[in-house]
Amino acid sequence: TMPPLLVLMACVLAALLLWPAVAEVHRPNPPTWPPSVHVFGPEDGTGHIEATVERAFRMNGGQKPINHGEFSSARFAFLFKPGEYKVDVPVGYYTQILGLGGHPRDVVFDAPNGVFCEEGNGVDHSGALSTFWRGAENFYNRRSMLWATSQGAPLRRLMVGGNLTLAEWKKGAGYSSGGFLGNVKVDGTIMAGGQQQYCVRNADISRGVTGGIWSMLYLGCKGAPASHCGSTNDGPGIVSIDTTPVIAEKPFVSVDDEGRYHLHVPMAKRNQAGTDFGWGSVIGFEKVYVARDFDSAAAINQWLRDDFHVVLTPGIYHLEAPLEVMQDNQVVLGIGFATLVAPKGHPAVRVGNVNGVRISGILLQAGLHGADTLLEWGNGSHQGNEMNPSFLHDIFMRVGGSNDPAEAQAQANVMLRIASGHVVGDNIWLWRADHDVTGPVRHEENPCDTGLVVTGNDVTMYGLAVEHTLKDLVQWSGENGQTFFYQSELPYDVTPAYGDKGYVGYRVNDTVRCHQAYGVGVYHYFRDHAVTVHRGIAVPPWLENSLESPLSVFLEGYGKMLHILNNQGAATTRVSSGQAQWWCEKGPDVPYLPPTATTTVTSATASSSTTMTTSWTHTITMTNTYTISLTTTSTTSFTTTETLSTTSSTTTRSSTTTGSTTTTSTTASSTTTSETVTSTTSSSTTTVNIPMIGFLAHPLTGSAGIMSWIAMAVVVQCCFVAALAVYVCFVRCIRPADESRVSVPLSSLLRLLSRKSQVDRSRRSESLSNLSPARRSAARALSVQPRSLLSTWSPGPNDMTQRQSSLWQASPVGRSGSLRLSFMDSAMDSGLSQSPGGTALLSPWNNRRSIATESPLWRPHGDARMATWSTIP
Repeated sequence: TMPPLLVLMACVLAALLLWPAVAEVHRPNPPTWPPSVHVFGPEDGTGHIEATVERAFRMNGGQKPINHGEFSSARFAFLFKPGEYKVDVPVGYYTQILGLGGHPRDVVFDAPNGVFCEEGNGVDHSGALSTFWRGAENFYNRRSMLWATSQGAPLRRLMVGGNLTLAEWKKGAGYSSGGFLGNVKVDGTIMAGGQQQYCVRNADISRGVTGGIWSMLYLGCKGAPASHCGSTNDGPGIVSIDTTPVIAEKPFVSVDDEGRYHLHVPMAKRNQAGTDFGWGSVIGFEKVYVARDFDSAAAINQWLRDDFHVVLTPGIYHLEAPLEVMQDNQVVLGIGFATLVAPKGHPAVRVGNVNGVRISGILLQAGLHGADTLLEWGNGSHQGNEMNPSFLHDIFMRVGGSNDPAEAQAQANVMLRIASGHVVGDNIWLWRADHDVTGPVRHEENPCDTGLVVTGNDVTMYGLAVEHTLKDLVQWSGENGQTFFYQSELPYDVTPAYGDKGYVGYRVNDTVRCHQAYGVGVYHYFRDHAVTVHRGIAVPPWLENSLESPLSVFLEGYGKMLHILNNQGAATTRVSSGQAQWWCEKGPDVPYLPPTATTTVTSATASSSTTMTTSWTHTITMTNTYTISLTTTSTTSFTTTETLSTTSSTTTRSSTTTGSTTTTSTTASSTTTSETVTSTTSSSTTTVNIPMIGFLAHPLTGSAGIMSWIAMAVVVQCCFVAALAVYVCFVRCIRPADESRVSVPLSSLLRLLSRKSQVDRSRRSESLSNLSPARRSAARALSVQPRSLLSTWSPGPNDMTQRQSSLWQASPVGRSGSLRLSFMDSAMDSGLSQSPGGTALLSPWNNRRSIATESPLWRPHGDARMATWSTIP
């Protein structure tokens, strides 16, 4: 039998694992906002609102000096409650305007300018080329709206009563390098002006679009212009796609009439066309942790572990560890361009193998001590969930810019790494800074190798921009990837070695079979050296026709790009016929060619059957002592049978062909041998027969070999321990309800509990016959100590008292509450007293008949203990 103490420990452990008692915790609602968040209502005067906004704009906006506030440390979020506002709101760097309504029409701006953004450089044609990092969401601008910005400045969940103008200088001729708008309704015309490129997703456009220079992409838009590859006299190259394959709009915040705040999480939809102003799932801020920039990563992670959502308020968070999102369907929403600085050697954000996560509205920055990745999504083992995809909205990353590289350099190997499946990016800008607080960046300072690395399958990008990293800007090896709009610039400050090494702006690995991309543009400005790159985009030959309207652009400087896509497309140089070139003509389809397969077998025997319909090469390398049979049958009626047998001192090879030629050779060898067999066939079937014994490293078991078996053993052992705990707790400790006879030594129970019964024995002889039923019930109450672990009468003179009853039933699961006593008038009653949890008590059976052999042995949950029953006189 198992020792009682071990039984008790196993039960306690199982209870802790299976029924953890977690106290419900709620956050205050409304929350306490930090000074960087300003909340306005219709009752606030126009002067007060405009004065508050103007103070922020003087710090982070304006054109004197040009691009004033570009690397400021100040962050602002202006939140407007439902109502109408006759104010003009200029928007500077690191500033976000957010309506707090459930619908954009709930917050209305009705002023000559309303919410607007001017270009940061009003002096020359550079215009808005550096007008970054600002945003506006969830309101109705009743009149026309100016939004002259470049990357990192989205418009979302918006309604514009007039025209929407996206460029400013000289009546729309100023340069702008945008940009993104999503879920926007424009009653007038979108006037793109001098925008080099733009991504417009799920917009309702009443009066069309004018302007634009090179590349405009419209995804799921109503009223968008028709597609055409390459620019014409009428405008830029255009890609129009009727519906968005899968999208969930960005989470947003609202406030109700009682002042309570809510987090809205829009639902994912497929094949969406036009706007979606629905509420989605609504979560009260009782379940939202509102973080401040002085919070540590440990503090924020504790709330994430407790399954809270997190809103990051404006500020710069210098993290000592990554923020870790490890729960399904969690939301991390930044407002006011909350900036996360990555800790030394770690990412700023790490997302686990989870589904339905939303990471939105965050600026991630490389620290001065270096990191491998700024945002890391999954470890490569999670396929994701097609029905519950995860989303990144408005995620911006930078390496350098705010630092002086002469003093210390920011650095990261990769900015964004996605290893899980079914992840969707919606407006992503990854920027290795080409300029900083001191001026232009030179000599490959603030190094970063690659912007985006995708190894997960079924990953989709809407509005992706990557600029100036020192190797491939994008590396994609996951299957079924999709990109809708891509804008990139190769690094300005590299030497001719950059071109010699074959780096590109967008690379799909040769292992990928399916990939689609629309409007992929690679621009080059080799400012410091004459660099020649062979191609801007590299994909396997069978994927060339999967790219729609790829282009390359010569911006300025030296050097050239010879081709757009692989060996396709014209060169872009200073003297080329056009600044931009497209590849519009599709070539013949090229069949998929799988890569060469190489397999290593060590001390193993396995069984597999492989059938190939195209030419392939199969190499098997064997070491140590083994026996293996390889049979190859060719459709050309050429058959080779080869048997290799190796002992510790002898290797024997026998081969037979249809030409009746047999060669046998014996060669002495050492204990460890190595043999390589390479066969090349066409339309053949290969069978390798090896019994699965020992530690395997065959294709059937993967490349893990012995580690996979160790992992399996650990899992099996853990399952066995868990099953043992459940068995001990529920089988050995809890008897069936219909068990007819139970014998329990009371002395053993007393020794286990180390407590004595505190029952007042005086009630055993009390006569109850002359009392009313109510008073008789009260008189039968036991006198007990509240914290006694055993509350019952002594069973009598015998140490072993047997009790029998068919009326036994378990008490409910122990729950907190005060002590209760229940009584029964007969041994034949169909109930039993309940355990209230805590120090549960038992009650006597009232019957003047002797029922010593009929009372049950009661074994409740909670802290209740086993007890026997005696006869009441």
